[in-house]
Amino acid sequence: MSAVRGHLLNRLLRDLPSGYLVDTAWLRERGLSASSVRDYVKRDWLERVGPRLYRRDSANDTSPLRWETTLLSLMNLLNEPLHVGGLTALELAGYWHYAIVGRRRLWIYSDSQRTRTLLNRLTLDADPVVRSRKLFSEPELGVATRALDLVTGSLGPEMLAGDKSPVSHLQLLRASSLERAILETLDEVPGTVSFDHAAELFEGLTTLRPRLATALLHACRSVKAKRLFLYFASQHSYAWVRSVRREEVDIGSGKRQIVIGGRLDPDYLITVPHERGPGARRRKP
Repeated sequence: MSAVRGHLLNRLLRDLPSGYLVDTAWLRERGLSASSVRDYVKRDWLERVGPRLYRRDSANDTSPLRWETTLLSLMNLLNEPLHVGGLTALELAGYWHYAIVGRRRLWIYSDSQRTRTLLNRLTLDADPVVRSRKLFSEPELGVATRALDLVTGSLGPEMLAGDKSPVSHLQLLRASSLERAILETLDEVPGTVSFDHAAELFEGLTTLRPRLATALLHACRSVKAKRLFLYFASQHSYAWVRSVRREEVDIGSGKRQIVIGGRLDPDYLITVPHERGPGARRRKP
């Protein structure tokens, strides 16, 4: 092996963790020609996993790509502007008992067409659902970098600027906070998330941060999501609920049908199940 070739290989092994993927542009930037890439594939140093997409050797693993390493690759190697949110962020935060049974959906928030194109070229162990970050007037509000444990599949606390993962199985992932994730989820009601599922999720949110929740309510562009948030909050006597000033949140005007055939809630002008009558409330707004 020539010195140049050895240098390029060593650089690849250093910059591309095992199991992670990149595109041909990333490889080209590191001095690898098309013929070199073909040679690396032949020698099992790289594996072609999609059109113009390659993964570093992963012990001849032929199973679908792990969604975790795929998103980490897009974020940290290909610099794609995206984060995980909605139901995925809630599940990673420990709300697995509320997960929908069946094949997993992966809720990704990005306005990059390249992100969608790359995901469409890949076969993952979860079904990606890409949504716009324009749900909020401040796209980064409530999004933080956290340590994803690749062994347990759980998220650690928010990482500060300059922090690095202390061990290899902890990798940096951009994810929605609970406060943002629940609003992202409520925006999916009643289409891909049922009213009852949303109610169960909200019931478990006992420790939201009222200041961040209020800021997100002000920044949220979905009247439906805001009304549902405030409606569910009015059902509970959690300490944080008392600090959210409903009267300062713009919830628009007019009625919204959420539950077909349901009753109209007089405070938030959304239809809810009949069994959730006025007497079901634990706290008045």
